[in-house]
Amino acid sequence: MKILSRTTRKINGNWYARVRYEDDNGKKAELLRGAEGKSDAENLTAKLVTELLEKGPAQLVAGKVTFRQLVQHAKDNIYVPAVFDDNGTRIKGVKSVKPAHYALDALLKFYGDKDIRKIDADALRDYKVARLMGTNKLSKVKLATVDRELSKLRKLFNVAVSKRWLISSPFTKEVLKELIQEGDETPSAMSIREISDDEAQRVMTALATPERRHTIPLFIAALDTGARKSSLVDYLKWKDIKFDEEVIILTAYKGKNRNKQCWPVPMTNRLKMELFKLQLRLKHNNPDALVFEEAKVNLRRLWRAAYAEAGVPNGVRMFYSVRHAYATDMANKGMELPELARLLGHSDVSMSYRYYNLTKGTLDKARNILNRRAVGNG
Repeated sequence: MKILSRTTRKINGNWYARVRYEDDNGKKAELLRGAEGKSDAENLTAKLVTELLEKGPAQLVAGKVTFRQLVQHAKDNIYVPAVFDDNGTRIKGVKSVKPAHYALDALLKFYGDKDIRKIDADALRDYKVARLMGTNKLSKVKLATVDRELSKLRKLFNVAVSKRWLISSPFTKEVLKELIQEGDETPSAMSIREISDDEAQRVMTALATPERRHTIPLFIAALDTGARKSSLVDYLKWKDIKFDEEVIILTAYKGKNRNKQCWPVPMTNRLKMELFKLQLRLKHNNPDALVFEEAKVNLRRLWRAAYAEAGVPNGVRMFYSVRHAYATDMANKGMELPELARLLGHSDVSMSYRYYNLTKGTLDKARNILNRRAVGNG
């Protein structure tokens, strides 16, 4: 390989480092990378020459990065399992790797080996239409799913810009406002509905089969703690089970930095009995082992079938409906909202209001108060 020239250029007010070279096959090519200023462009030019001489022409040259390469970089460096420090603060990776990779794979199916420089605003709009309509070999999904995927795509382009593989992102403010609109979809009544006591009992009966029986303790834990799925399935360990105190320590990671939050919830008698049974079946007494490790396998499939057999309407969310029922029942039976917020792991009391549903008793009480007031004023 032979270096033909090394220069800095200013294009439309922006500085660039430019290195032209000839590879071993006599093919001429160039590297062109954006810089923050003239000095930075000069330093970057020297760096590019060094990389070429030491490593040869890289795949990511002259901005000619394929979308496939960009996705692979994201899978290898960004969307990897989360790593936390001793304080529980996330220092690398993401909590949910599989959903992120699923979104990237959908994008990859559409853009493939396309040069990222050729993915413009129209190409972004084409993806949104194809995903919503289920065309171009893509499955049809809801708008909320497309918004999440486009958010991932936006991040990929921001990475490409930061790595200087791309001069600018196609996600301008105008395009972003047009394509990713928060709150576009109003949640359906079913998706925010709580599970009734009768439905919960029928689900429990449906779970009492050889294939599903091992998930019953998890269902009872959800009913009796109102915990999020992640708090029970992903984070609850045996060291968090305090049998003597009849308390369970729940954990959640919140905020952009995934700060760790822990709080106690009471352990009911039936949950205590189920946890005792689980503990007796353990082969090794490992306090750091997950309590519901066994129940994680095919959980969604098993519970979806049980919900259907129990006659729970389609669209009712599994863990959310149970958490909603827990919070609503607590609130309507006199639990003060500040206390309820602590049990739910809410940092703001206002977050707990969404779980408060007015019961007939509450409405009757309000009606009686208003009627008495009306008579008094008369």
